[in-house]
Amino acid sequence: MSHRTLLITGGSGYLGSQLIRMAKHCDVHATFFQHEPSPNSTATFHQCDLREHEEVETLLTKVRPAVIIHTACSNQNQTNLESIRPSALNLAKAALRINARFIHVSTDLVFDGQHGPYSEDSQPSPFLEYGLAKAQAEDLVKNHNPNALIVRPSLIYGIDPIDHQTRWLVQGIKENRKVTLFTDEIRCPIWVNTLCLALLELAEITEIGILHLAGNQALTRWEFGQAMLAMLKMDTPPNVVPLTIKESGLVRPKNLMLNINKANQLLNTPMLSVSEVSQQLSRKA
Repeated sequence: MSHRTLLITGGSGYLGSQLIRMAKHCDVHATFFQHEPSPNSTATFHQCDLREHEEVETLLTKVRPAVIIHTACSNQNQTNLESIRPSALNLAKAALRINARFIHVSTDLVFDGQHGPYSEDSQPSPFLEYGLAKAQAEDLVKNHNPNALIVRPSLIYGIDPIDHQTRWLVQGIKENRKVTLFTDEIRCPIWVNTLCLALLELAEITEIGILHLAGNQALTRWEFGQAMLAMLKMDTPPNVVPLTIKESGLVRPKNLMLNINKANQLLNTPMLSVSEVSQQLSRKA
């Protein structure tokens, strides 16, 4: 995407900051809201409240991006959760107005985990607050921007820098507090580098609709936690224990396996498994 302008929302977040690092061949602009971006970032940053229609319109008129990748609004806090719907709506409408390609990053949590594996045609059935907000945001995007692409990644991970979930696991080990990992919650984790490469490849083509992006290996949270510790060259200590969702008393989606046949046919970027990523990283070490 050389010499084209790319706008990444949530540029100071985990996925956004990694996208900026990997988008080497384009003019990168990025938004932030509260979290100040790294002073070493190669992107031009703009403070913007994506919930505010006029702020979004002003920014897009000024930057005139050819492509927008919307990664902002996580499930980290209530403010983020409440920002998911209005941000998606404002960006979808503004992108259409300036004829920018709009890629909206959603989540596998739009499903209830009762009928996996899920394809792009599967009907969303969320019950967690984050999944519900993301499913509603998907509808807003579809209804207001027919040219948009909605991507649904699975659990995003990485070790350089370390992802939020793995950092929580490592912190728990360091503080010697009990950390439980579910043996019956299944995801298809996707390496942040794989996701970034796929998103940048998608920025170059005209695919619209919905696309699932996930690793080609289904793992329980327990198996995934052990794999991440192995990548970090850490043993699984006694304070990290396996548990079932039922035993925890929580209500969680059990099987969020995603069918990635469409991504495999469409993209040159391989949807690497956790095992393949681990082998790749160990060869580099």
